[in-house]
Amino acid sequence: MFKPYKYEKHIEYRDPRNLPRQIGLLTKKSPLAVILLATGILIMFVKVLLPVVKIQADSEDKTPIISPVSSSNSANLDSANEGQEKFIFTELSGGFRENDDYVEVDGISQKKEDIERAKRESSKKSIPEYFYLTIPKLDIENAKVITNSTNLDPKDALGHYNGSCLPDEGCNSFIFGHSTFKNTKNKYIEGDYGAIFASLDELEYGDEFYINYDGKEYRYLVALSKVQRPENVNPLESPLPKSLGKHEGTVELFTCTPSGTTKYRLSVIGKLVE
Repeated sequence: MFKPYKYEKHIEYRDPRNLPRQIGLLTKKSPLAVILLATGILIMFVKVLLPVVKIQADSEDKTPIISPVSSSNSANLDSANEGQEKFIFTELSGGFRENDDYVEVDGISQKKEDIERAKRESSKKSIPEYFYLTIPKLDIENAKVITNSTNLDPKDALGHYNGSCLPDEGCNSFIFGHSTFKNTKNKYIEGDYGAIFASLDELEYGDEFYINYDGKEYRYLVALSKVQRPENVNPLESPLPKSLGKHEGTVELFTCTPSGTTKYRLSVIGKLVE
């Protein structure tokens, strides 16, 4: 049988109400413990709490906002955004490629070798004016893509970047489209493409999408996604890191992120599945 004294001492030690007394006894015996405790609290404040607060402040104060699509059913949204400049993908204009290997065609800088290749290919076959994109997970079916588009405001259809590969050429096809707030209705079926890629960030590794080009269907599986600053975008480069090796046939789906902002760019890259 336990002695009452030891039992009471055990209860006293376990009772949370005696915790301050226990800490007091500990600090009297070991001042070093107090120093370590204070140092830990300071490090947590500086390294964890302050950065989180700063990131939150920056995201709320400095992130530019895309105007909601002009055809929104909300009259309040329309009136609130009157006079705002409509967004276009100016980073795709090609100003970041200033050297003798590029020439300007319809306001877009393109590699001379790509232009020559396109001429050779066009002489061999007819290139369709449009092709079509289907993404089952996002409820997108047969969305129109303008082939070799030079319009950097893809409000009436998705754009296939002029100079990037076509689906049957075995390299990277670059497709760009608008996004806006996720609660905005996706009205691409009605010809309004202002919100078509608003949920593009929901695609994950292994999700599938399809391209119907020139009467043939091409199936792709999502391999990766990446977020970058607009000034770092190059639609003519391979989107896959060298560590993944060379892959014949990719599609890069491109839009703004986070949804409703223009601060960063999101690319979702799919690999062709034979």
